[in-house]
Amino acid sequence: MVMGLLLGSSFVGIALYLLFFADLSHAIAKQDIKLYALLTGAYGLWRFVRVWLAWKEAQENV
Repeated sequence: MVMGLLLGSSFVGIALYLLFFADLSHAIAKQDIKLYALLTGAYGLWRFVRVWLAWKEAQENV
């Protein structure tokens, strides 16, 4: 569970860095990086959802 949280937060962190702090000078590269950052962030959020669902299931089985 802890690894899932770390993995999700690292993917979200990378996505936020690419969206807000990366300095890109080429317009074409900027659009591509923005798309990749959004996909990376979505994967990080999905990891958080999976951890939450696993935690919820573990609480029900106790």
